[in-house]
Amino acid sequence: MNSFLKQQSELKSQILQGRYMTYPKIEHLLSDFNSKYVGASAKGLPIHTLTLGTGPVKVLMWSQMHGNESTSTKGIMDVMYYLKSNLTLLEPFTIKLIPMLNPDGAAAYTRVNANAVDLNRDAQRQSQPETLALFEVYDAFQPDFCFNLHDQRTIFGVNDNPCVLSYLSPAADSGNSITKAREQAMGIIGYINEQLQEQLPNQVGRYDDTYNPNCVGDCFQAKGTTTILFECGQSGQDYGRIVTRKWFGFSVLAALNCIANNVFNPKAYDSIPKVEKSYVDVLIHHVPIHESQISLAVQYEEKLNSGKITFEPTLHSKGELSQLNAHKTIDLKKHNPNDFATLEDAAIKKIFKMLDLTRYSH
Repeated sequence: MNSFLKQQSELKSQILQGRYMTYPKIEHLLSDFNSKYVGASAKGLPIHTLTLGTGPVKVLMWSQMHGNESTSTKGIMDVMYYLKSNLTLLEPFTIKLIPMLNPDGAAAYTRVNANAVDLNRDAQRQSQPETLALFEVYDAFQPDFCFNLHDQRTIFGVNDNPCVLSYLSPAADSGNSITKAREQAMGIIGYINEQLQEQLPNQVGRYDDTYNPNCVGDCFQAKGTTTILFECGQSGQDYGRIVTRKWFGFSVLAALNCIANNVFNPKAYDSIPKVEKSYVDVLIHHVPIHESQISLAVQYEEKLNSGKITFEPTLHSKGELSQLNAHKTIDLKKHNPNDFATLEDAAIKKIFKMLDLTRYSH
């Protein structure tokens, strides 16, 4: 895994950069692997699997089920190229990856597909062509393990720290039973967390495990397949999630190492703190409003503009706000209060102008 950290910047997949990751950007990489067409999106864009290895342990992975979640796509391609050049690590495995399950959503930079359906809420109905493609691959491959790869919003923290990566062993039933598959998933996540704490102390979380049969991970776990949810998060001003991408790749390799060496640690799972909605993008303190001072919380909305993702500020909340943390904090005590209008809306506009938003465009 440490070798991956040294080699990552040299991998061919590093040509994949930016938040806006569409099918044409990955298409020319597909031929470097055993690629197979497995279906088409609602708008007819192709969906492929990439297969690597011939070992007995079968692992199915899929990314960009939500089109606007691209960090895991870039990160898992890093892992694929790394494994291709380090074949001894691959010996136990046959890995089958769908690098982009929702190419229409990726093009439109939306969570949903072209029919406005969240594919991760379509496990029971299987109403969408993308969902059908995933389930057909699952049924034909009969994996031993499933890795469900995602990005999470910037709002999540753990114990007053930013949540850079989070995980979940999905429930297999409404009673949250600890089935054999679920316990294995917990054991893998426990092992991942042990490895990450050396690198990202107190920045790893786990999601709520309320059972939802419409979620694909819950569905596969209920079928008896050990399934893990991976979520790539945010820290500081790394809106390109370059650092997150690196540690995500590291964590996937940690998961494979755990499986290969049978070092599952399910007891460590419950010690991982649950993620909390405790962060905003920017906190601005001591804002002069009507002869008093308040704090403003700003949240960015990601928007697709001319083929680029821009981060546009919106007012999240105002007031005392001591319960919130932020990826960036501005204290206006360091500025002349006369620079700001007394009317609230004008003050917000002035504050937005002082933020250098161009640096957050990718």
